[in-house]
Amino acid sequence: MSTIREVAAKAGVSVTTVSRTLNNRGYISQSMRERIRKAMEELNYQPNEVARSLSFQHTRMIGVLVPEVNNPFFAEVVTRLSRELTAHGYRMLLYIASGTDDDAPDYIAMLRSNQVDGMIVALRSPSVEKELRDGLPTVSFERLPSGGLPTVVCDNLEGGRLAARELLDCGCRRPVMLGGRHAIENFPAFERFRGYRETMEAAGYPAEIYEINEEDYHNDYSEAARKVFLAYPDMDGIFCTSDRIASFVMQEALRRGVRIPEQLKVVGFNDCIAGQCAIPLTSVRQPLDEMCAAAVDCVIRQIERQPITAAMSFPVSLSRRVSTRGYVASPYIMRR
Repeated sequence: MSTIREVAAKAGVSVTTVSRTLNNRGYISQSMRERIRKAMEELNYQPNEVARSLSFQHTRMIGVLVPEVNNPFFAEVVTRLSRELTAHGYRMLLYIASGTDDDAPDYIAMLRSNQVDGMIVALRSPSVEKELRDGLPTVSFERLPSGGLPTVVCDNLEGGRLAARELLDCGCRRPVMLGGRHAIENFPAFERFRGYRETMEAAGYPAEIYEINEEDYHNDYSEAARKVFLAYPDMDGIFCTSDRIASFVMQEALRRGVRIPEQLKVVGFNDCIAGQCAIPLTSVRQPLDEMCAAAVDCVIRQIERQPITAAMSFPVSLSRRVSTRGYVASPYIMRR
């Protein structure tokens, strides 16, 4: 592997001049830059980015912490965050906190040990609160921490309302909400539950809630889907707090011979895979492009000591599809 000294010798300049060129410090003529660039290409020289970054007291790496990536929502979040960070000249250091809630502080410690410039944390664990209050630029994504961290969320309260209204407008009179951890106030599911409950009760219907237990939360939701059908055999509508949960509910419905949407209306949340389901899923859409862009902008502003907006909430909308409204004939189909 070539060294910076070899580059300097080939270009006929000092090591200091090569270093200044790499780090864009001070004036270097265009002809000099071109000589150095050509020497680097001929020697196949790759600068040590980590060493260069540390010399400036930063690594241009942002740690991203998510609970899983087999969930389409988090996979989409990671993809969008990576794209935004790259566009701003940063790299992502991704950690998947796939263990228990008690393990979350260990993942945060590992990120710090890699000297990240900041963190974007999308964990649901309540045990990370005190671990995030040490001054490192941090953004909480789709979670409302009590420690005053900057947050990026969608309007989960309105999302719950939209889902409830859709089920009621479609004629459901025995609907159920299926989700996890709705009793914890700083989790998204709580706001979705509150919006759903308020809308149902205002319309004169009970807000039936089936909460997914911790074991099922970390599995594939097939058992949770089976259990909700056993608990509510006469339900005619269901609001699932993620598209992934909804996909398992629809699979279970088909297994039981329950027709969607004729016998059961289904609403999801995220709108990540809703249009790709075998039965296209009506879903509350989170504006992930805007949310991820805001999270990246917020953490970089903290690094650069610029003013930030501490709490950012983005509006949601409802994408109506077959699972609640049925098939609609296209006006472009030729009639015989």
